[in-house]
Amino acid sequence: AKLAPRLLVGLDASARRPLAWFTLIGSAALAVALAQPHWGQSLREIRRHSRDFIILLDTSESMRAKNPLPNRMERAKQKIALLLDKAPADRFALIAFSGAAQLQSPLTLDHRYFRIVLDSMDTDVISREGTNIADAMAEAIKVFEKEDKDAGISNKGSRAILLISDGEQLEGDGVDAAKKAAEYARVFVLGIGDPDGADITLPDFMARYLAGEPRDTSTPDPTKPHRSVLDEDTLKQIALEGGGAYARSVADTWDIDELYARFATLSTHDTSSELRLRLVNRYQWPLAVATAAFAAEGLWVVLMPWLRRWRARKKPANGIEGAEYA
Repeated sequence: AKLAPRLLVGLDASARRPLAWFTLIGSAALAVALAQPHWGQSLREIRRHSRDFIILLDTSESMRAKNPLPNRMERAKQKIALLLDKAPADRFALIAFSGAAQLQSPLTLDHRYFRIVLDSMDTDVISREGTNIADAMAEAIKVFEKEDKDAGISNKGSRAILLISDGEQLEGDGVDAAKKAAEYARVFVLGIGDPDGADITLPDFMARYLAGEPRDTSTPDPTKPHRSVLDEDTLKQIALEGGGAYARSVADTWDIDELYARFATLSTHDTSSELRLRLVNRYQWPLAVATAAFAAEGLWVVLMPWLRRWRARKKPANGIEGAEYA
């Protein structure tokens, strides 16, 4: 350090001090920028994007069959709960159907309310016995028609109908109804049951009640034991006409994963928006200071040799005016 000023004419150790200050200021400012300081408030519009799903849940007596275990109804409710977990931002509606269809939950973003309604579903929700998929499709169409009327536009690309059933049709034409429903949404189907079937027997009190009721002789007698099988041919045809896809229920989550992958192709639409006051992120200011400090440091390093030469010209070295030594 003592020899340096003698060997390098014009060298001044104090000329390096700004480098330390530039480094210190730049590092401190960069640390503040990384902390992302917030101050001041601004209004931001928060938009929520979602898709619309209407679940058609078969609540006929055939859903009491214990294949798969514990029974078809419980398996269907488990699958719906899995779908809710996968789509927390989407709206869901629930329509229960047997011989007739009834809207149990309107389209809602409140999944907690939807789960409460879902948990209350059983085979006694609809008093009219039978299985009428066409009536359930018609009820779903009513929901979408009302949505179109209220919104003034059609959001067909962001909608889906999910039919969960064993496919036994005792009334109506579900395939033709799916073709009509396809004008409002894509129709997907989850088959619950076993192609080998299971025996279904009505409780005594219900059998006695239905025995005294007039019925269509062209349909099977619901008071007598019958074998309920998974009618996959009908369900696949419904999915085909509805422009969707079919999956058979399995013990793991493969069926819902497969259907959800198809749901991912649906578009989204704005369901709500609101203005919120939010603190403004001001990281740009300390970042600008850090950038300026590091740039000044680099510029100072470039200028130091020129500054040394200028000093050398002003100060004689070893008696020789303007001499420079490396």
